[in-house]
Amino acid sequence: MSGRSELWHHYEKDASSGKAICNVCKEKLSYKSTTANLKSHLKRKHISIYSSLSQPANTGIREQPNTETPPVSEVQVIPSTSKTSQPFSEGLSGNQNAKRQKVMDTYMTKKISKDQKKLIDLDLLDLCTDSFHPFSIVEERAFRKFCKWIPGYELPTRKTLSNSIMQEAYTKLYDSIKAQLSHEVTSICLTADLWTSLKTESYIALTGHYLTEQLDFKTVLLGCCQFEGHHTSANIAAEIGILVDKYGLRDKVNFMITDNASNVVKAVKEELKWKHFGCYAHSLNLVVEDALKLVQPRIDKVKRIVMHVKKSNLSSERLQKHQVQQGQEPKRLIQSVDTRWNSTYYMLKRFVELEEAVRSILGFVDRSLPCLSPEDWTLYNQLCQILRPFEEITNSMSGEKYITGSSVIIVTRCLKEACQKIIERTDLLPEASDTVHLLKAGLKDRFNMIEQSGTFALTTFMDPRFKMQGFSDQNEATKTRERVRKLVAALIAQNENPAAPTTVSEDTGDDLSPWSIFDQMVAKSSAPGTPLSKAIKEVDMYLSDELLPRKDPAGKLSCPLEWWKKHQYVYPNLKKVFVAHCNIVATSVPCERMFSKTGLILNQRRTRLTTGKVEQIMFLNVNTPQDRFKGF
Repeated sequence: MSGRSELWHHYEKDASSGKAICNVCKEKLSYKSTTANLKSHLKRKHISIYSSLSQPANTGIREQPNTETPPVSEVQVIPSTSKTSQPFSEGLSGNQNAKRQKVMDTYMTKKISKDQKKLIDLDLLDLCTDSFHPFSIVEERAFRKFCKWIPGYELPTRKTLSNSIMQEAYTKLYDSIKAQLSHEVTSICLTADLWTSLKTESYIALTGHYLTEQLDFKTVLLGCCQFEGHHTSANIAAEIGILVDKYGLRDKVNFMITDNASNVVKAVKEELKWKHFGCYAHSLNLVVEDALKLVQPRIDKVKRIVMHVKKSNLSSERLQKHQVQQGQEPKRLIQSVDTRWNSTYYMLKRFVELEEAVRSILGFVDRSLPCLSPEDWTLYNQLCQILRPFEEITNSMSGEKYITGSSVIIVTRCLKEACQKIIERTDLLPEASDTVHLLKAGLKDRFNMIEQSGTFALTTFMDPRFKMQGFSDQNEATKTRERVRKLVAALIAQNENPAAPTTVSEDTGDDLSPWSIFDQMVAKSSAPGTPLSKAIKEVDMYLSDELLPRKDPAGKLSCPLEWWKKHQYVYPNLKKVFVAHCNIVATSVPCERMFSKTGLILNQRRTRLTTGKVEQIMFLNVNTPQDRFKGF
């Protein structure tokens, strides 16, 4: 072997290409004058073989010893000594296998440090809290076999993982969140929702949304816990109060969003005495549902056909086959679900999109299914056009990573305008026209007083995309401007030190000095303005600034928060108003998404989970900093 690197036991030279071929995976690699690339390949792809090398190849690269504990992601993976775990044994001689096994046995006896084991335990916990695997995964033989590839690591038991490890992680994160809220929150907007599991256990979730002094918008899950007793307004208010008081936030709540259930609304308005608004997306969905009742018999035709195709393998295959024959990517029909927003729109949209394919199979299906006339197809097409703006707004207002409260007034106004434009069309079928009229009337009934809401008016005014142009009623815009001026004036008065009286030198010898005369002129003309006059100046300067375009030149949506970060020193008092009053979300979707996740937790494999465990899992799932998963 003199003069020949030990690496060549694992490679063959390809004379035609001048490259080396890996004996394990057959990948071709360049090597030229050194074997550094070959060694790197083994280190990355075949760690067990790399570990069995007696000495590092002479590549001219010195490897510095690492005295620090490596992070979990850098732990070298060595295969188990069991007969079922030797994927690299093929292609190696008996001596080489024995040699590799000896190195492995030596390496596997090395113990990892307590700190490193704790890091691996937390990564294991992430499988259960982030990906919702059951804690019993540690008892599954395939998973235990897999973990043998982590040298020196001993799996915790199911009870240790679900009790001590998760409890410690929960307590640490809870204390961190509590301290964070105490330090960062000026005012907080809450969303709440109630949910009942398949086991008829009731849960309540509460999320908080706030702006930091650094103008970062943050969302936190305050709690997702079991709700015992009747769902009376008093009980709901008591449960919300308990969650809020855990963090000392009761006096910092400036707004609350829930669905329109009367018991929940009463709990917030009358029991807790907080400002309340019914979930915008939920209210908008009710507007659509009420309007579609007019054409429900026509929609039911589509639902029956879709249901048949989904239940009939033959019809489904014919639908797919027709699309393939037309050179299209095959798609399936979508069934509407009463509890899902926009589902009727999605059903009609896909039905119209596949009109040709649907027509091709209708002649072969059950004759009891309804027949569709050309007028039916025209109506479905027009309904899709009518419902599209509502679907767009519902989705945009359901976001939780950005502030949606400032858009409520403007999107309501724009939806009314969209309805009016559709009404003015001359090609609409009577039923389609009547549906649009009902939609417009529904918007007026449910959102007629939206501009009179002081909360939404203020957030609209403070949004650099809208300002006073966001209002249809300029009287309300003017009232909001005056309110903002007063808020700014109060801040200025609170923070302003009384101006020291200006003294003029009594030395008459300097009276004729030009600079002395100038100083006296300045003293007379620079009398300090009142807080209100300064507030008017700052607010008017903000209004005279150009509106922030809704999209930048690249077509990306503009962010009001980024605008305020750039202008916070230009409008320092307005920035404080923005932080204190503009943390408003418009929907309770953040809480409803919590229960979509909770449903994943409470599946058939996790029937033994206690409600306390569910609360901890949800808290860790939502509140664990996302930089923990950076790069994955």
